[in-house]
Amino acid sequence: MGSRFGPKDFAACGRCGSGQVHPKLLMMGPIAGIDSDSRTFVCRACGHEGLPIFFDTQDARAQFEREKKGLWEPEPKAAKKGVLTIPILPVQTDPLIALRILEHLPVRVATVTGVRWEDGQLNPTAYRASFQEYWDAIGGPRYNAARVFLLDLAGINRANPNFEVTRHLVKRCDVWLDSGGREPEEVMDGYMLDVERVVAGTKTLASIDAFAGLYALSADVLPCIDWDGKVVWRGGHEGPTELREVVNQLRRIGFSSVCVIDLNRLGTELGPDPALLAMLEGLDLELYIGGGLQESDVIRLGESGFAGGLVDPYTPVIRDLLAKAPKAPTTTEASAPTPAPRTTPAPGSVPSSGGVHVRP
Repeated sequence: MGSRFGPKDFAACGRCGSGQVHPKLLMMGPIAGIDSDSRTFVCRACGHEGLPIFFDTQDARAQFEREKKGLWEPEPKAAKKGVLTIPILPVQTDPLIALRILEHLPVRVATVTGVRWEDGQLNPTAYRASFQEYWDAIGGPRYNAARVFLLDLAGINRANPNFEVTRHLVKRCDVWLDSGGREPEEVMDGYMLDVERVVAGTKTLASIDAFAGLYALSADVLPCIDWDGKVVWRGGHEGPTELREVVNQLRRIGFSSVCVIDLNRLGTELGPDPALLAMLEGLDLELYIGGGLQESDVIRLGESGFAGGLVDPYTPVIRDLLAKAPKAPTTTEASAPTPAPRTTPAPGSVPSSGGVHVRP
C-alpha cells in the first residue's frame, strides 16, 4: 500500500509509478532529520532513489503507474525527429463562483473546448469535454498523444491562467504552454511548471521587441505568430503585420523555430491554407502550422518540409474516440463550427511519426 505524504498528497515513484516510496534511512532509528534523509526517497518496488511525484488522489496515482507499466505507450525517440503531430488543447476554466473551493479544484472545473477566432479573441464553442475525459481519449493507446499544445483560455482572454491544469498535464506528457503572458516574465512563468516549451503568442504581446526580451531570457521559447490575414498583436498595438516579415525578424533575433496559427481556420477542419504555406516557403526555420488541421494534414505538411502541425482539438478522429455527442451550447458559448467538406476522406487509420497512432 502506498505511502501518503500529506492530507491530500499521494506519492508515486518517478520511475515505475509505484506508491511504495519511503524516506531513505541513513541509519536505524526514529529521529527525523538524523535517521533519515528528508530529501531522498526510495521505491521498494524498483529500488529507484529520488524525489517522488505527488498526486491529489489514489486513482490518479494508480493511473500514472499503469501508464509507466506500458498501458500508455510513450512516443518513440525516433519519432521525435520526424514531423510532429500535436493536438491543440484549449482549456476553459469556469469561474469558481458559489462553489466550495475544496470540492471543485481548478483541474476539476476545467473543460477542453472547441475554439474559434471571433470578435478579436479565442472563443469556446459547443464542443467540450471534461479535462479528464478528453485526456483519457487522446492519451490512451489508440491516439497516444505524447505532446500537446495547451491554450489556457483564461490566461489568454482574462490574464488569469489556470496553472493547476498545467501541473496536472505535465505528469503525463510533454506540454507546449500558451498561458497568455503579456510580458516576457509572465511568459517565462511556464518553465516553473516543468513544461517542455513555453509559447509566446503575438495576440498577447505588444511588439516584436517583446520577443527580443524573451530570447534574452531563453532561446527555447517558441514564438507563435497569430495570423488572420495579417499578424495580430495585443490590443491592436502597431507592429509589423506582414507574416513573412515577422518570421524573418524572429529569425534575426535568433529563434530557430516558429509556430504560425491561422486563426480564421481554427476549428474549421478545412486544412491549411495553400496561400499561407506558399508565404512560408524557403524560410530557414523549423515551422509549425496550426489552424483547421486534421491528423492527415500533418503528413502532407511533413512532405512539404514543415516541422509539424497543430491539430484542431475536435477532429473527427478525436470526436470518435470521445464517443460522445457534443453538448448543446449555452448562452455564453459561440455556436459550434460546421465541419467543412474535405477533398480527401476523413482518416480512419492515421500513421504519424509525431506521437499519434490511430488504429481502428
